[in-house]
Amino acid sequence: MKNFVRLIQFVAQFVTLGLALAFVISLLAPQWTSRLRGSSAEPAPSAAAEQAKAAKPLPTKSTTRAREPGVAFGPGGSSASTTSETGAITTSYSAAVEAASPAVVSIFVNKIEQQTRQVLVRTDNPNLPPVVPAQVVTNVPTQNLGSGVVVNADGYVLTNHHVVERATNISVGMPDGRSMPAKVIGSDKETDLAVLKLDIWNAATIPIAEKPVAVGDVVLAIGNPFGLDKTVTMGIVSALGRIISAENGEDFIQTDAAVNSGNSGGALVNAYGELVGITSRTYSPSVNGGNVGISFAIPVDRAKKVLDQIIRYGRVIRAWIGVTCRDVPIQPGDPMPVITGGALVTAIDADSPAAKAGLKVGDAITRIDGQWVPNALALRNRESHLEPGSKVTVSAQREGKQLQFDVTLVERPQPPARADQGVNPQGG
Repeated sequence: MKNFVRLIQFVAQFVTLGLALAFVISLLAPQWTSRLRGSSAEPAPSAAAEQAKAAKPLPTKSTTRAREPGVAFGPGGSSASTTSETGAITTSYSAAVEAASPAVVSIFVNKIEQQTRQVLVRTDNPNLPPVVPAQVVTNVPTQNLGSGVVVNADGYVLTNHHVVERATNISVGMPDGRSMPAKVIGSDKETDLAVLKLDIWNAATIPIAEKPVAVGDVVLAIGNPFGLDKTVTMGIVSALGRIISAENGEDFIQTDAAVNSGNSGGALVNAYGELVGITSRTYSPSVNGGNVGISFAIPVDRAKKVLDQIIRYGRVIRAWIGVTCRDVPIQPGDPMPVITGGALVTAIDADSPAAKAGLKVGDAITRIDGQWVPNALALRNRESHLEPGSKVTVSAQREGKQLQFDVTLVERPQPPARADQGVNPQGG
């Protein structure tokens, strides 16, 4: 009987110790007791949360946009962007400005402007009134403001033709506060571009965009409006391929970034700080100009070609067909106006490529190498981007028949100067 009592005490002590141990385990490792009870093998919510925090940190918002394979944007992977991986809009373009602004310079130009004014001149001729009006032309020294972009470490600067036109002296203000003279290497009125050279080496340059801009892209204009250097304004690309005057056949970028007098020749950059265009001019209904939300920039790919040709040859080389054209008028009620589109030949230069190929006055040029030509400006634009010496197939309508001509292009002479209507150069 005594042994039986001892056995009962031993069992009671063992059970008590087991219960105590189970209680401690349930506090320290509740998932073990859950497994013993036959529940899910997953840890309890609180423990699972602690494990997740230890194993993987919470994701943070990125300031960079997912980039396409093979396309490098910005200097050394700039963090400026318009969107993040989570789709959030960035709140700052400071990295883009930091990447581009060291290469944007201020340009101060001294020039002589001719001014004509009416004066009254006394005369002793009895057949004339005692006082007659006369025109007096005087040379007035003026100063012009503009902007420029350093695009080469050797000190080559891109700016606008109208900024440095008729310049007698050019001074360039560097971002670090220095001022130095500049020499005009060459200038092209049709693209409104000029190339300057600074006596400097290892200059800070701007990164060049490899991917063309698209309508809706955010862009920043950096320049020297009204002498306020390092001014940055923001907008979007409003349109592409704008042909803004009859005297040039260039495709301009249209943007609503604020551009004012002195911005001309400055940088238009994307959200990564890469150069996408050279600001050129604004559209304004007033004679004095001013920002109304429509400004234009020369695309960077065209600016690079002009820069290369001016440095190599001192001028821009363009192809020429040798015709003068106007738009083909669309007849009222025409069920197929696309057929009556094109460029109507009004004159052909003697011994020109067009004359040698057999084109005649009255022909309506509709295609070049299969590409549709809707009007005369489109024809001018198309031929200006071709190379002299290249051979093209010109399609034209003559008396209701579709004809084709093989034309070998030559270098085009410089076009006559014309005044733009409604397009005001700012800074020139």
